[in-house]
Amino acid sequence: MSEIKYYKAKYIIVWDKGCHKTLENGYLGVDGDTVEGFYTQIPQGAPYEDLGNAAITPGFVNLHTHPCEVYSLKSYREDVGNPYFYEGTLYDYALVMSLGERGAFLQAKLNLAEILKSGCTTSLIYGGGYSRTEAELAGEMGMRAYVGAPVRAGDRYEERSIWYSPDGHSAVCDFDEKEGFDRIEEAEQLIRDIDGTYDGRIHGIWAPTQTMYCTPDMLKEVRKRADKMDKRITIHGAESPLEFETSIRMYGKTPVKLMADTGMLGEDVIVPHCLYITGHSSINMAGDSDLKLLGDSKTTVAHCPIAISRSGNTLQSFAKYQKYGVNMTIGTDTFPSDFIQEMRMAAVMGKIVDRTTFAVSAGDIFNAATVNGAKALGRSDLGRLEKGTKADFVVFKLDNIEMSPVRDVVKNIVYSATRHSVNRVYVGGKCVVNDGRIDGVDERELALELQEVSEGSWSRTAQHDRFKRSVDELSPLVSPKYED
Repeated sequence: MSEIKYYKAKYIIVWDKGCHKTLENGYLGVDGDTVEGFYTQIPQGAPYEDLGNAAITPGFVNLHTHPCEVYSLKSYREDVGNPYFYEGTLYDYALVMSLGERGAFLQAKLNLAEILKSGCTTSLIYGGGYSRTEAELAGEMGMRAYVGAPVRAGDRYEERSIWYSPDGHSAVCDFDEKEGFDRIEEAEQLIRDIDGTYDGRIHGIWAPTQTMYCTPDMLKEVRKRADKMDKRITIHGAESPLEFETSIRMYGKTPVKLMADTGMLGEDVIVPHCLYITGHSSINMAGDSDLKLLGDSKTTVAHCPIAISRSGNTLQSFAKYQKYGVNMTIGTDTFPSDFIQEMRMAAVMGKIVDRTTFAVSAGDIFNAATVNGAKALGRSDLGRLEKGTKADFVVFKLDNIEMSPVRDVVKNIVYSATRHSVNRVYVGGKCVVNDGRIDGVDERELALELQEVSEGSWSRTAQHDRFKRSVDELSPLVSPKYED
C-alpha cells in the first residue's frame, strides 16, 4: 500500500457538491495517481510538503491543439488574408509553408512544452501526418493526450490541398474519395496502435479534418467506426464563411446541418471553432437553427478565441451557446499556446460581443477549462479535485506581479495570470513541470534549430506557391529590410 502524499497550500480549488470551491490553508492528499481527498487537518505527524503562498487547482483540459504545425504559421499568417476569401488564409496561404518531418518534431516538442507549462494536464491533439510523433512526444513528456487519427479526402501529409485557388479569387474542391477511405483505414489502425499507451495516458480519437475536407459518405463511415470502437470524434466545423457558403452551394445545408446529417454531432463529438452558424452577423441566414442542433445533441464546441481574433472574428456569443446547452470548452489552436491567456480572451471577448460584463464570468471560463473539457472526453475523473479523481493538478505561486494580491484565485487566474505564473504541473501524481521547467526539454536548443529549419522553408516559399510569390510578397515585413 502506497503512502499518501500531502500538499499544503494557501488555497486549493476543490470539487464539492457539484461545483468548484476554495479551501483555504488546506491539504491535498494524493495516493499514487489518484486524489485521496482534501482536508483542513491531516493525521498528527503525517509528512507533507508545504507549498507556502501557493494555490493548487485542477489541471486544465485543452481541447484543440496542432503541435506539429503550430509555429510554421508564426511571423507569417498575421495581418494577411485574401479579401476574395473573406480575408481567410486557409485556402491559399496555409500549405505554402511546410517545415518537413524535422520541423514537425521541433514544433511539437516546443508546443507541448508550452501547453504543459500553462497548466494543461490533458490536451486534445488534432493530429495529421505526424500524429504518431505527437502521441510519442506527449507520452514521453508525461502529459495526458487524446491524439487525432486524421481523415481527409486526399494525401496523408496534406501536401496537396483539397481546396485550391487557380486564380486567387475562386476556390475549387478536389475530393479524392478513394484516398479518403484509405485514410479511414489508416486512422483506425493508428487508434488501435496508440490507444492506452504510456500508462494509459494516451488515447486515440477520430479526427476528420473539416466538414468540407471529407465527403458525406466518409463522415458517415467515420461515425460507424467510432461507434463500433467506442471512440470519440473531433472535426473542424463552421470555421470560415467560405466553408459555410460552399456547404450551402454543394449540399444545401449549413456546415452544422451537414454534421448533424452525417453523424458528426453528439455528446461524443468536439467541434473546434464552430462560429459561422445561422444568426452570425457575417452570415445572411437568420435564426438559431444551428445552435438548436448543437445544443439538442449536447455537442461540445472548443472555443479558440486568440487564433480567430487575429482575423477579426469571434464567437457570437459564448453566453448564447451555453444557453442553448452547448458544452463550451477552450482550446489554444495555434500560437501563443498559453492556455491561461486563451481563457482570458474567451472571457473578455464574450463580454464585448454581448456588451455586458455579466455575459461571461470567470466561473464560466474556469468550468470550460476544467470540468466541461473533461465531460467532452467522457472523463469524470479529470478537471476536478475530489476523492477518486486523477491527481492532475497545477501549482500557482502567488508572490508575483500577476497573482498578487489574491482574494479570488479563479478571477486572478482568468483575468491576470499567464503561464509564467505556473510553478508546477502534476499528471497522475507525477511532477512533470517543476519551477517552470520540463526534464528533457532544452527550449533554447529546440528554438535555435526551429529557427534554422524555418529560414530554409521561407527561402523555398515561391516553389510551393501557385503564383511563385516569395514569403515577403505573401506576408510583407512590418519593418522592411534595411539595404545599405
